[in-house]
Amino acid sequence: MLKELYTNRALIWAFADRDFATRYRSSALGWAWSLLQPLSQLIVFAAVFSIVFRIQAPLLGDGESRSYAAFLFTGIVTWNLFSGLLNLSMTQLKSNGPLLRKVHFPAWAPVLGASIVQLIQVALEIIVLIAMYLFLTNIGWTWFLAIPVLLATALFAQGIGLMLSVLNAKFGDVQYIVTVILGPLYFLTPIIYPLSLVEEAASSLVWIVQSNPMTWFVTAMHDVMYSLVVPPWWELIGLLALGSITFLIGLAVFNRTSEDIGEYL
Repeated sequence: MLKELYTNRALIWAFADRDFATRYRSSALGWAWSLLQPLSQLIVFAAVFSIVFRIQAPLLGDGESRSYAAFLFTGIVTWNLFSGLLNLSMTQLKSNGPLLRKVHFPAWAPVLGASIVQLIQVALEIIVLIAMYLFLTNIGWTWFLAIPVLLATALFAQGIGLMLSVLNAKFGDVQYIVTVILGPLYFLTPIIYPLSLVEEAASSLVWIVQSNPMTWFVTAMHDVMYSLVVPPWWELIGLLALGSITFLIGLAVFNRTSEDIGEYL
């Protein structure tokens, strides 16, 4: 499967180039829109949850100051990587249906091509996040550990997205069901609040939040970027293993079930 991915890399990049050129083609602000949405979300959530509900972020890596905005945006970036890849992957088969019916090529090529464009968007958000931490002088070598965490998150989301894309092509309700599920899942992930707050104020929800896989990825990002601490080695390896296995399973399921996908599109 990996050999097939490498063989068709030019085709994947062709779909990525197409999506990159058309995503904001008729917009005056272009790719600036990709930053306006998470930044507006950051401003609203930071105002509501830190001022109205008075949620306190943990101490920064310096052990002296706090920044709810930095804590929140770290979680938002990680979540956007997951939800963006998931939602884009899920809808690509339907949006490329006419082309798939006319030309024979691997059905996962447009899915992975669109995902590359989403990764570029998240990369822009990460640049803003790094600038925020530079302004706060919250800098540490643990930043480099964000690379395997984000890679694991992307593989995890892509694997699920590949499986859902086939289901969504056969059953149109899937994308709406996933949208409904992602809503509460967002609030069951420690993005707008630290996990310690749940442990103190809502002990009955702790096991639900802790068993949410996105909690593992977001918490790891908070550790390496915000708190500047090194997660246990087994945790990083576990996240990479989870992401890799999910991606390979997703690709295998996709290849096995997408052979006759044209008749559903």
